[in-house]
Amino acid sequence: MQIKKYKIQKTIAEFIYLFIILFFCYTAVNKLMNLESFRTNLVKTSVFTFEIANYFSYLVIILEIFVVIILLFFKQKGLLLFCFIILIFTLYISFLNFKGFYEVCGCGGILNGLQYKYHLLINLSLIISSLYCYLILNKANNEK
Repeated sequence: MQIKKYKIQKTIAEFIYLFIILFFCYTAVNKLMNLESFRTNLVKTSVFTFEIANYFSYLVIILEIFVVIILLFFKQKGLLLFCFIILIFTLYISFLNFKGFYEVCGCGGILNGLQYKYHLLINLSLIISSLYCYLILNKANNEK
């Protein structure tokens, strides 16, 4: 019974892992395809000037692609890096909300236009899911 439970957990962790890769690929490609919109949303927060938003937009896209590459080649390190990046994004949107600068999500794609509470819920779910995935896959590697 314990082995079956563990196999189910490992399958769920692998699914989460694949979802995370697809999610970050999707967000990076969407931001790249709608770069002007992404920059405009950054400037609308009042945190960035247009010039800084120009550089920062590329930095975010490169960072997301970098995380995907790390995820593909170093699963556990990639999951921790992903968790850290989502935590930083969560702190960023929470700061914006606290200061009254958060209007709607400017991430792009299906998340674009999301209210703060839903964006926060999604980010917290991603953080928890990536930690769960890390722990299960770490347990699997330690048992080999």
